[in-house]
Amino acid sequence: MDQKIAEQIFLHHRLGEITSFKKIEIGWTNKVYSVNGDFILKVCEDETNEEKFEREVFFYHFFENKIPVPKISVYDNSKKLYGKFFMIYPKIDGDNLYSKWHLLNDDERKSIVAQFCDILKIISRSPHDEFVKKFNLDASISWRDKIVNQIQNSLGEIEKRKLLPFDFAQAIKSFVAENNHVLIEQKIAFVYWDAHFDNILVQDKTIVGILDFERTELSSLDFTLDIVKRMVEYPKKYMSEEFEKFAKKEDYAHLLDWFREFYPDLFDFKDLNKRLDLYAVEHDTHTLLDWPDSDDVKRMIAKSIGYEKEFVLKKT
Repeated sequence: MDQKIAEQIFLHHRLGEITSFKKIEIGWTNKVYSVNGDFILKVCEDETNEEKFEREVFFYHFFENKIPVPKISVYDNSKKLYGKFFMIYPKIDGDNLYSKWHLLNDDERKSIVAQFCDILKIISRSPHDEFVKKFNLDASISWRDKIVNQIQNSLGEIEKRKLLPFDFAQAIKSFVAENNHVLIEQKIAFVYWDAHFDNILVQDKTIVGILDFERTELSSLDFTLDIVKRMVEYPKKYMSEEFEKFAKKEDYAHLLDWFREFYPDLFDFKDLNKRLDLYAVEHDTHTLLDWPDSDDVKRMIAKSIGYEKEFVLKKT
């Protein structure tokens, strides 16, 4: 989107003149712009992502005045003013948590995790009837089938494209077959599973904003820990490039301990470690499809399944 189109949109919705228009280099799927330093304009440029975009709008309305989410001024899915879905909301004054985390002591970090866990509890304990009805979903979820099917779909494409050696792919299949029973236990709730620090805004050590709800969905409650564990093990994973220089593994070492203290329900599952390994396999096999030459992603998968045999880190 260029500034002229944005000016037409702001004029139409009586949001005033545009004096500054800047693309923000965050996010992977949608385009995000800062307008006049006062508004955020978020555009769904990828039409395959429209339903998730609508889900994000739903959750911003659903959780308004319950947790610190953006308050939407405009949502337009008509494609009349611009041929894409877009939303506009007042900018939340706050700093990306990644930009501040390295400056905090452990007591301050622990306090922020406690605040975040309180927010996660509100999300997960909310009724989901309205969500299920609006998006025509089946609330009777088999969590094991969902995760296993997603792994199998990714593996099928991996094998088709020959992205991993045969023995490595077979080791993944064996790991999933031997361990998927641990996912039979499930506690289905809303899970905000994009819970990395790039989506948390803070001001004076207080959480003032939670962003990016398009991947929030009905999942087993412990799925929240998948991304937390990844932040502990790979602190740079979700950071924008400008903050990577501040990443120190020791600054994230206690995250899981603090989540356990403030939200113990997330950990109340048998075979939790194996469950988290399966979540990691699901995530990383899918990621490999987009980054087929990434040795790091292949190592992550090998670590999750305990695959110690030396393998070739290149296309075969």
